[in-house]
Amino acid sequence: MSAPPLLPGVPGDVTAPRQTLLPDLRRFRLADDASYTWRHTPEGGAEGVYRLVVPAGFEHDFASVPRPLWTLVAPIDLGIASIFHDWLYARAGRAETLRWAGRTPGAGRTPGAGWEPVPKWWTRRDADRLFARLMREQGVPRWRRRAAFLAVRAFAGGVWGRRQTRPAPRP
Repeated sequence: MSAPPLLPGVPGDVTAPRQTLLPDLRRFRLADDASYTWRHTPEGGAEGVYRLVVPAGFEHDFASVPRPLWTLVAPIDLGIASIFHDWLYARAGRAETLRWAGRTPGAGRTPGAGWEPVPKWWTRRDADRLFARLMREQGVPRWRRRAAFLAVRAFAGGVWGRRQTRPAPRP
């Protein structure tokens, strides 16, 4: 059995995609996939290595921080964590997460066959926790992480709820 792609005790591995600023000067479009791979033990589950991929073409605003607050926390200050958070919110948690199954490619298997989809959607709480984890791993100062986390917990619930009433956007 091959080793998972992330060692125990190591922070997650994130790939930062190329992005294009859109004409409205507020949103960006991913030119490449963004991926985050991390080790995690879900409640009631076994420890594993997981991966979340945000596909090229996804449009985001880094963070929906009201403009008057940009002097304290500008959207781009929160780093790549905002891309994954926006992706999960845009899909109301209906985003495919992959889990490393520990298989190596063999006869009849394609390269990368070690990743399998997890049959569970994200909750809003989980999405917000991932946001906090990514900000911490990317070196966002603690006070800024705390302010951003508390803001999404307090004010973003309506956005998540509205998204759940619509069909999930296609990747």
